[in-house]
Amino acid sequence: MKYKAIEWSIVSSPQCPGDNAIGIITLNRPEHSNALGPRMGMELDQVMDEAKHSHVRVVIITGKGHNFCAGGDLQVETVPMERPEDDWGLKGEYGEIVTWWMNDYFHWISQRACTKLENLPQPVIAAVDGIAVGVGLELAICCDLRIATSRVRFAELAVPAGFMSEWSAPRVLPQLIGHSRASEMILTGRMVHAEEALTWGLVNKVVPPEKLMEEAMSMAGRMASYPTVGLKYAKETLRLYQHLNRSEANTRLELERVLEITRNKDCAEGLLAFMEKRAPVYHPGNPVRRPGKDAK
Repeated sequence: MKYKAIEWSIVSSPQCPGDNAIGIITLNRPEHSNALGPRMGMELDQVMDEAKHSHVRVVIITGKGHNFCAGGDLQVETVPMERPEDDWGLKGEYGEIVTWWMNDYFHWISQRACTKLENLPQPVIAAVDGIAVGVGLELAICCDLRIATSRVRFAELAVPAGFMSEWSAPRVLPQLIGHSRASEMILTGRMVHAEEALTWGLVNKVVPPEKLMEEAMSMAGRMASYPTVGLKYAKETLRLYQHLNRSEANTRLELERVLEITRNKDCAEGLLAFMEKRAPVYHPGNPVRRPGKDAK
């Protein structure tokens, strides 16, 4: 597969030029704030396999431009609205079935990519700048370590937008910041800025934007200099305990709930409101308050 929505590169650590020990995954849709669409989901799924079987000892995931990832690309996740222009040339009732199947497959492949990211044998550092919301937040918390810039904004906006959290947030976020804070982020869409994220333990370090990759490379290079087996087993054991509550049955149930939501009218309203740049109205006369503007 040719990478279009992401970039994959292997570079040397600053401590040991020529070692080619660090793999860098870059989300490459800066004109869309690196929002995740079907192409990026497929490429992330593929690059996780490539990284797993490569010789790199540490992986960094980051975003091109001034944002990490603005969540799912709601410009293309329009199936619940059933717009005529979204039929991709697939006519009739069978065409509608195929269209919905493609929507389901997009969610399935993206969930699988996040699972593969969690399962990478190498330590993974998320180097996060700007916006990291929705799947952007979930990609970041799938990683082992997170370095953020002083202008970062984390949020799980799925519920206010008519969706639900998926892929990792309901399971991983409470482990990182505690159940109460995770519930607040997921159920209200509350924005969390850099210093608060550091205080909560959501990130390991906050740096100026111009220092982000320098710090990520320094941390990656330090780990790459350690014995490979010890580093691998240390991560593997940490993940062993973290994944005690991860099961195939729960993963399937999570996906089933997501797909059910994508078929209801509130999901369609959330998408329509996004397209029309207005607050969604899920209950007559009661528009949703916009997280980050009305909430602290």
